[in-house]
Amino acid sequence: MTIVKRRSGLLRKDWVLMDSDLKTLLAAVQGECLMGEPSQKFQGVSINSRTLKPGELFFCIQGDRFDGHEFLNDAVEKKAAGVVISDRTKLKESLVQQAGIFAVAVPDTIHALQELAGYHRDQFSVQVIGVTGTNGKSTTKEMIASVVKMQYPTLKTEGNLNNHIGLPLTLLELKPSHESAVVEMGMSAAGEIERLAEIAKPKVGVITNISQAHMIQLKTLKDIQAAKGELFQSLSEESTAIVNADDPLVYELAEKIRAKIITFGINNPANVRATDIRPSEGFGYDFTLNVLDKAISVHLPFLGRFNIYNALAAAATGHALGISLGLIKTGLDVEHKLSQRGEAVHYGDIEVLNDTYNANPQSMRAAMQTLKEYTTDGRKFLVIGDMLELGDSEQSAHQQLGKEAARHGFDFLITVGELAGLAGNAAVESGMTKDQVRCFDSHQKAAEFLRTATKPCDCLLFKGSRGSHMETVLEGLMQQK
Repeated sequence: MTIVKRRSGLLRKDWVLMDSDLKTLLAAVQGECLMGEPSQKFQGVSINSRTLKPGELFFCIQGDRFDGHEFLNDAVEKKAAGVVISDRTKLKESLVQQAGIFAVAVPDTIHALQELAGYHRDQFSVQVIGVTGTNGKSTTKEMIASVVKMQYPTLKTEGNLNNHIGLPLTLLELKPSHESAVVEMGMSAAGEIERLAEIAKPKVGVITNISQAHMIQLKTLKDIQAAKGELFQSLSEESTAIVNADDPLVYELAEKIRAKIITFGINNPANVRATDIRPSEGFGYDFTLNVLDKAISVHLPFLGRFNIYNALAAAATGHALGISLGLIKTGLDVEHKLSQRGEAVHYGDIEVLNDTYNANPQSMRAAMQTLKEYTTDGRKFLVIGDMLELGDSEQSAHQQLGKEAARHGFDFLITVGELAGLAGNAAVESGMTKDQVRCFDSHQKAAEFLRTATKPCDCLLFKGSRGSHMETVLEGLMQQK
């Protein structure tokens, strides 16, 4: 049995971000003071001038579509305590010099934000749990936080703040009352999770699964495996890796790490397992949760059998942190509705499964299985958009998707987009009729068809990559309904 002992949650009193000063900021980010006195204070951090609060520190972040330096005057009007910049010419063009606020120059404001977050995290004796994986990161993060907060005051990633900017912003919310933090770690290229782990210093690392995604920069599954594995590689001998025993790519990573290991799974032997799995009479699943030599019955109020794996990862994390089986059960028996991630909603007389947040081949297969198992008195519509960032495999992946959709026997397959259309063609070649498969080149046309085609009690599952914006079809359908 592997247990990470409870931390004290004590904070070193020499510095607290929420009430800090310029002198400490300069030390944390290695910046150059252009204006201000070392004793000037700030409370909190913002990268958005629209939501900036008086007294906060404003970081001028430069992105693909915006440049925070353009909003320096807004920061002055909102009474920012200070600004962190990388473009000194913008400072001269702004009202900052007349406002009496401090200004710090750094080569890269994103790197400075990360450094400040890392500095802040180091002031706390806090258990950080890092969560990554191709699918299920957000849901698993929610489940882990629900379990961990049963025993420890817990901070968690909100929304999709899981990248090189979002994770630092989450850690900057740490307070003396927190004893644990559950942070989601997303990535699209090698080295990104390594950097996030360097900032967060996780004591527990969770990899949900590994499959095809983000294959523009990461060309092969081995590349994806290595990039996700950066989380496990960051763990020390005193840390714990939560390992999916049913995922060969995750399990292989565990053979080469220093950390303690707790495995979870359904099919293969594991420290934490689900057995006697059965659909609940109402909603979700019931199963027996086995943790080493102990067992307890659990109700999981989530749609989709794949969510049992997410629950097992959460249970394994709870066990690693010394949380009792009873509290783990209580934490899992809470429904966490995440927008556009497997939401089951009734719109008038039809049922909608909204899973439009993102998609890749593995998550599409899981979604199709969910629709197949969903109980309804009406017909079943699979409504899909393009799966993006699949690199050279994009055509074959969509063709395979169409073949699998045909095998599931859905009443209709509706596609939007050129790549999704390949799935439609493959579904017809695999046995679905042309009346069952409708391919559209616009969201509006798809919504118009569904408006006339759907009948009471029909069930529609919507899914596609974020860039496919399949929620637009759903919104169009509901407006017309």
